[in-house]
Amino acid sequence: MNIAKGRDRQSTGKYTDGYDERKVGFVYDIRMKYHLDLEDLNDPHPEDPRRIYWIHELLGRADCLKLMRQVKVRPVTDAQILRVHTKKHLAFMNDTEIMEKTSLVESQQKLDSVFLCNETNYCARLSAGGLVALCNEVASGKLTSGIAIIRPPGHHACPNRPMGFCLLNNVAIAVRDLQARGVVERVMVVDWDVHHGNGIQEVFYSDKSVLYCSIHRHDSGEFFPSTAEGNIGMVGSGDGKGFNVNIPWVTGGMGDGDYVYAFNNVVLPIAREFRPDMVIVASGFDAAICDPIGECDVSPECYACMTSMLSSVANQRLVLSLEGGYNLDATSNSALACVKALLNLGWKSGFTPKPATYHAYATLSDWEINGVPMPHPKYSPDWLALPEWDPAIEVPDCFNSEPSELGKAVVDQV
Repeated sequence: MNIAKGRDRQSTGKYTDGYDERKVGFVYDIRMKYHLDLEDLNDPHPEDPRRIYWIHELLGRADCLKLMRQVKVRPVTDAQILRVHTKKHLAFMNDTEIMEKTSLVESQQKLDSVFLCNETNYCARLSAGGLVALCNEVASGKLTSGIAIIRPPGHHACPNRPMGFCLLNNVAIAVRDLQARGVVERVMVVDWDVHHGNGIQEVFYSDKSVLYCSIHRHDSGEFFPSTAEGNIGMVGSGDGKGFNVNIPWVTGGMGDGDYVYAFNNVVLPIAREFRPDMVIVASGFDAAICDPIGECDVSPECYACMTSMLSSVANQRLVLSLEGGYNLDATSNSALACVKALLNLGWKSGFTPKPATYHAYATLSDWEINGVPMPHPKYSPDWLALPEWDPAIEVPDCFNSEPSELGKAVVDQV
């Protein structure tokens, strides 16, 4: 299958050719769904190809896409990849395009939580290329902000190897591309995926031009990626000392109050001191309520709140890049919340649809596994019903939530 010949445009948003008054952008390309786990096609992997489809579909139903501009996705080049990854890693990725199935399965079994197919390399290039394109539109001032609805994710990918569902480090490639073009100097990367972004940290650990701040479950090194790299004491080295900030939760169950407390006491103060030209969020939604892997309790309102707070940094130059998130309901609702905040539609203007039931992987019998067909007309779950906006409510409840004792203790040590 030559997926490079597929359609690039998959929504009502226009490409960025010529003038368009819409200032919040997005990238999405259905071809990214072709990155699949070949070991068991009947049992969806947690990094489910439908994740991007569900987000895009919900944004359309909520009438957000018509308020946004779609940025065309182009695969990243070898040169862009090599600013972050080694030649050996690039050669391995290229080789996957011609491997037989048995070789692909054998190769992935030697890696740490990665699956491969012949389309993997192209999908990974599309994923990173989509973020690169969106970031350049925002950095150049053509857009104010945006969201990259992309997969496979990237924040675990190290310079010399893929890991943790990640093949190419999307965020790191985008940052290096921006800097190479000379459109920004200082970039802040906020990683609110429930897992520590060890790959991003490794790339920028000695670089004072990139401030990396990660809020993640660490569980004394027992939570994936199960290393000491996510500790509080990992603050950077050489010129980058002090520019790497980890906020490691010691257990699951962390919620809105913990994240807002971390933002108010660590994230925003260091952001204002650093004064970045742009903020990129490694936006995993696996800390969301009822995510089966993250097991935390962050609400859609809280994701919107954090998005809004980051909009106050870097003259609103803000891009969210999808990382994890393994409950389709929770992930799509959380992404919708963030987009509503980017569009400045008000705290309660329909970005908090509450699922009647959250359930792991949220499979739908009427859809094929990769989510290409539209939902069956009879499928109309309660969680798609968007509530009316109460203009009297200006601040989400989560903003006033109290942190847990454990969460406060961690943040106060940073």
